[in-house]
Amino acid sequence: MKVVLVAAVLALSSVGAWAAETANPLLVARPRGVETGQQSQALKIAKLDVDVVLVGGLAQTTISARFDNPTAQIMEGDFTLALPAGAVVNGYALDVNGRMVDGVLTGKRQAKLVYEERVRAGVDPGLAEVTADNSFHTRVFPILPGRGRTIRLSYVSPLAADGGFDLPLSSSAVVGEMKVAVAAPSAVAAPSLAAPGGLKLDWTRDAAGGWTALVAAKDVALSGALRVGPWNAAGPLELSRHANGERFFELRLPFDAQAATVRRLRVYWDRSRSRTGDDLAAEIAVLRRYVEAARPGAVDLVTFADDAPRAVTLSAPTGEALEAALKAVTYGGASSLKGVFAAGAGQADTCVVVSDGRMTLDGWDATPPPCRTFALSSAKGADRNFLAALAERGGGRHVDLSSVTPDAALARLTAAGTPGFSLKADDGQAVDYRLVAGPAGRWWIVGKAPAAGGLVFTGPGGARTFRLDGPVRAFDGAGVLWGRDAVAGLLATDRPDRDEALALARRYNVATEEASFVVLENVQDYVDAGVAPPSSAGEALIDGYRAAMVAKKTADAQVQAARLDRIVATWTAQKAWWDKTYKAPKPSPARDVVQPRPGVAPPAVMAAPMDMAPSLPSPMPTPPPPPPPPPTAYSSESVEEVAVTAARRQQSQSVAVARAAASSDAASAESEPTESRIVVAAAAWNPDRPYLKALAATSGEAWRPRYAELEKSYGDAPAFYFDVAEWLARSERKTQAAAVVVSALDVPGADAKTLIIVADRLQAYGDLDRAIWLRERMLFLEPDRPQPRRDLALALIARGDRTSGKAREADYRRALDLLNAVVVRPWNRDYDGVEVIALMEANRLIARMKALGLTQEVLDPRLVALLDVDIRAVLEWNTDKTDMDLWVDEPTGERAIYNNPNTAIGGRLSNDMTRGFGPEEYLLHRAPDGTYVLKVNVYAADVLDPNGPSTVRVRLFRDWGRPSEKQETFTIELKKGDNGPMTVGRFEIGKKK
Repeated sequence: MKVVLVAAVLALSSVGAWAAETANPLLVARPRGVETGQQSQALKIAKLDVDVVLVGGLAQTTISARFDNPTAQIMEGDFTLALPAGAVVNGYALDVNGRMVDGVLTGKRQAKLVYEERVRAGVDPGLAEVTADNSFHTRVFPILPGRGRTIRLSYVSPLAADGGFDLPLSSSAVVGEMKVAVAAPSAVAAPSLAAPGGLKLDWTRDAAGGWTALVAAKDVALSGALRVGPWNAAGPLELSRHANGERFFELRLPFDAQAATVRRLRVYWDRSRSRTGDDLAAEIAVLRRYVEAARPGAVDLVTFADDAPRAVTLSAPTGEALEAALKAVTYGGASSLKGVFAAGAGQADTCVVVSDGRMTLDGWDATPPPCRTFALSSAKGADRNFLAALAERGGGRHVDLSSVTPDAALARLTAAGTPGFSLKADDGQAVDYRLVAGPAGRWWIVGKAPAAGGLVFTGPGGARTFRLDGPVRAFDGAGVLWGRDAVAGLLATDRPDRDEALALARRYNVATEEASFVVLENVQDYVDAGVAPPSSAGEALIDGYRAAMVAKKTADAQVQAARLDRIVATWTAQKAWWDKTYKAPKPSPARDVVQPRPGVAPPAVMAAPMDMAPSLPSPMPTPPPPPPPPPTAYSSESVEEVAVTAARRQQSQSVAVARAAASSDAASAESEPTESRIVVAAAAWNPDRPYLKALAATSGEAWRPRYAELEKSYGDAPAFYFDVAEWLARSERKTQAAAVVVSALDVPGADAKTLIIVADRLQAYGDLDRAIWLRERMLFLEPDRPQPRRDLALALIARGDRTSGKAREADYRRALDLLNAVVVRPWNRDYDGVEVIALMEANRLIARMKALGLTQEVLDPRLVALLDVDIRAVLEWNTDKTDMDLWVDEPTGERAIYNNPNTAIGGRLSNDMTRGFGPEEYLLHRAPDGTYVLKVNVYAADVLDPNGPSTVRVRLFRDWGRPSEKQETFTIELKKGDNGPMTVGRFEIGKKK
């Protein structure tokens, strides 16, 4: 069973595509937080309050909702509200012990991990985030039987395209109590007003001269929308103060749209796999109308995916010619901007980038092409922040077809933008401001209010002065919009400064795709999360947090110091094991016994995957204790045969390794390398997929059109691209395999697991540069795990092995830094043991560096020792929170297993990784003659996944750390239901015949 605690409801779209029948808000119940595959409506919205304040061109909306649980089960509530285009969430609160506690912003991954850990502990967390399709989503646990929970959400949004405000509200179930309040304090006259569900909402003048409306009702069946029509403010300038104390101004001036002159137009058209779900017809129609309206002298078309950009100048600069060219585009591959803006002949003065903005390969940032740049998108899940930053830096704007009509989109594309103007303080100082797209093609200016007495605006009509000493309204709108844009600019790259972006998001209290609100329960929860509680949590909790953080800093320093001492002791023990001489006992028949974990029933022996014959279970005797170590030594012999029974295999010969000691006082690589022969008998790969059978029936290049046809039916899952790529690779077409496998990155269901698999495959297919980029990306996304660092280090070493000079040195040194971080940094206890495996790899690298005359001062001298071995096997898998075990049956009949990690002949098994990814390692310094059997025991396989079956990778090394080192890498796939021991490989060790 898989407990799903991270799923978000993504069915709701942005305001431009709302349908009347779409539930908004949507409330889903999950018994005890478990995903059942169905949207349960067991929870009820007992109370819903909507409060809207309209100031200038912005709206601040606050929604409070109480969920009641009329069932007898503990529930998790999953609440989603589709937001208007451009909305920015700037507040979230949850009731904890009768008090509404504000959420605190933290990194999105950290927020999810904290929430899930608290749910497992049965406490009261709340998590709120903004989804890729511009919806607010929160999960609340627990909601106890017969009781309820209350959440509060606030967001700021700009006016709709017509200058009004819209909030669609509809529900399939009756809302118990409903209250709607609207205020327009700066409106000269009352705008039009309509309420959902037939509620009667009327304006009244308030004491300050503004307009307010209020209605309350019970048992309301929501349908329709809360709508406020366009209004005119009393003046062009609004002054406001954000909750953080900073003052902002909003200046609305009649910058009417003017037609722009276009001489040469260049359209950059994204043809990657992810674009197949976009509204391509709408994009093409708008571009045709745009060309017909702008009448450029020339039109270039540059299409791009992950291969080289394709540029062409149309034979005729007409909308019809552009439409025909775009309709002929074929789609596939990952999304990459590498070299895109350098493509095309001549200099264009106007450019339109048409994309969802979600780059998945190679580096990117929001540096626009050298022309006035617009961005056009139709995808509901487009990266609006990136596209907006790209366009604004290019002097244009992002046009979002999912939130505006085609006519409005055309007006924004054809507008020349603001006329030339300057804005300064009346004392001559510069003013920090941003242009904001307003309704009806107009522009507004939002900025930080200077300390001076006024603003001086100089435009086509001359100079005007606006005084800054008027009333300042307590209103977060302008500050929130400012903060959102500032954060978006920082995030518009593949590796932003997350700490700086998070600090800025907290300063203005804005949720982003990288920062989520989380509400926790007690002092320790906030300490564990590393975030300070809000003032609404109460003085007692805040004081407790401060004291606990002081104690934590002291404890962390002690843990860090103790960790290094512990690692040194562990490594000393590993060296002592390596120095020890073992005598091989008399061989006995091999056993195939399932060793259960304490308190866990032994798993059934399942059929092995990929045509592998299953091992036959035998009665389960009590495992004998390891015999005492014998006194005499034995010699290492050569490997006669390795029979690998896995499905997929790669073979490599490692670069010569220096046999000299890595340091003068460290253990030396003194074992003599042996002549070896590795003969692989791999079971036939079982292409038991209909699309692979169809491809296998083709010959030559006929696979390409057949693949394109099959992609239409099977291309919605990453597994399709993984399988086709492997089919190509196994027929010695690795270049084509690499080109196919990256398409998996652009499938809607792609996730971090997809990224890991693609990186693995690219590395196997020889595209090390892109594999390393993906591993860098994985490290950026999940820096809290040691595995991404180790994976990146090993990839860098592999690339360094193929290069020379400064390039090799740079890769080796970066790899050593990464491995050292795996060793010395404190990690979650789930990963105990990874540091020793990393030390084996770091010392192998240091020996290579020493052979090249390169020194190192990274690794602690006490940890430097090259421990070469006859046999090294490393198990890794691509699934989190799952348990795989490496077993090795030795010629003596003894099994190296998690509860018997040290065997009589000197076999040594690393610490048992039970929470996912691995690695686990088996070492044998001097291998006696006989048969060795490698097994993988599956205690918890992943459920059905769009990435396909979970995969287990075993790398088998002969003469590890010696010049004669050889490696075999092979993979097995775990089908749904696979549990228990599976034979991976069998090898014979004996004197060469």
